Amino acid sequence: MEFQGERAEIEALLRSGIFSRAPHLVSFLTYICARYFEGQAGQIKEYTIGVEAFGRTAAFDPKKDSIVRVEAHRLRKRLSEYYAGAGAEHRIRILIPNGQYIPRFLIRDDVPRDAPRRKRWPIPTTVLGICGLAMILTPGIVHSRLGRQFPKGEERWIGSFTEPVPAEFRMLAGYHGPPFTDRQGQLWTADTYFTGGHSSAIPPERRIEGAPDPNLLKTQRSGTFHYDIPLGKGTYELHLYFAETEYGPGNPRGGGESSRIFQISVNNVTKIELFDPLAESGAPNRLKERVFKDISPAADGKLHIGFAPSTAPAFLNAVEILPSSPGMIRPVRIVAQDRSVTDADGHFWAADEYFCGGTLVLRSNTVADPREKALYRGERYGHFTYDISLAPGKYRLTLHFAETWFGSPESHEPAIGARIFNVFSNGVALLRDFDIARQAGMIAEVSAVFNNLQPNAQGVLSLEFVPVKNYAEVNAIEVVETE
Repeated sequence: MEFQGERAEIEALLRSGIFSRAPHLVSFLTYICARYFEGQAGQIKEYTIGVEAFGRTAAFDPKKDSIVRVEAHRLRKRLSEYYAGAGAEHRIRILIPNGQYIPRFLIRDDVPRDAPRRKRWPIPTTVLGICGLAMILTPGIVHSRLGRQFPKGEERWIGSFTEPVPAEFRMLAGYHGPPFTDRQGQLWTADTYFTGGHSSAIPPERRIEGAPDPNLLKTQRSGTFHYDIPLGKGTYELHLYFAETEYGPGNPRGGGESSRIFQISVNNVTKIELFDPLAESGAPNRLKERVFKDISPAADGKLHIGFAPSTAPAFLNAVEILPSSPGMIRPVRIVAQDRSVTDADGHFWAADEYFCGGTLVLRSNTVADPREKALYRGERYGHFTYDISLAPGKYRLTLHFAETWFGSPESHEPAIGARIFNVFSNGVALLRDFDIARQAGMIAEVSAVFNNLQPNAQGVLSLEFVPVKNYAEVNAIEVVETE
């Protein structure tokens, strides 16, 4: 296989433990090698490393933020230590020259491939090298932290399939970098336990509408593939995340509904025969989540999730597995703020997600009740929807409102009639001509509770907030399965 030696050296380096507890160094090395392999060595700059390898924003200024220079120094030091010790007899050595970020591969021509010996190194020679990750050994695509694509082919994870994953398990399909913590404080791991398919990056210009974190769904696995995830005994809920970024208006392959249809199975039982993520989400580049409850490992202790193409290659962006009670899924609690909140009763409320439209804002006024203040510091206002994915069942919906904009809190005179709006659930009216100030007054909370709601055929409870006078608004949403 071409570049086999260089690839083996990278894999040996990543397996050696030299980067233990140093995920930034893994990101650094895999990123620069991927760009170099793609023939884009000229693009390996301090700015691009900061943004694409370390996740800095587009406003990253290398003159003010020295992370790349600091991590480059650390990486050179680790490489030097490795080749002075465990890697001293290796035929190939990886070098990052001082003042540069482009990797170089040094080859000792005087050492047989199968019997390395300690010799004086010749003048450095730059060699086009393949940068693989330790988890992928079979021929095919290898990726950097952001999933940059190498030659097409099938992939197979070669790690252990026996040790059960944590009770709460979140994984990014097609992602091969260090663990990622989202804005909810939840940890997402790299792609593991897969057989088949190939990894690819989602182009950065594809903004995924409704994603729980703007930096979360950046890669995918596509083709014919399956996962065999070792899982502890118990009952779980399974969340599968999709975003159609290839088909549909404005996307490179064009087309529309039915362009991509595939099958999803769990433990060899078909769960969805004809899954069309574009049709179910209603638009391209929009999050589609499917939720399955009462999931347990098969007799072999693994959860088997399969994806088989029908009209086009299947794909997946992320997997989430959470322990739950039999027959139920966990409550969904969302607060209209940019950070998660824990209320006075110890309940976790996720930062604003699953929305389309509207504007998120924090208010200087909030409710008077000190126990409830945490839920009412922010609001989403405008004309907007929340598409909340659920498993089949009946649910109790609670909408939390507070009027903290119209009216005068000093005089305690609410502006009754200043804000009026309607709320619909899957097209059915829940509230008509709703006036928060009339119901609760100024800076006081009011809740509206609705029972026996069910998700639609696509597994979604779609809540639409429609202005009648001024803008609709909501502060928090709670969905609890009742039966």
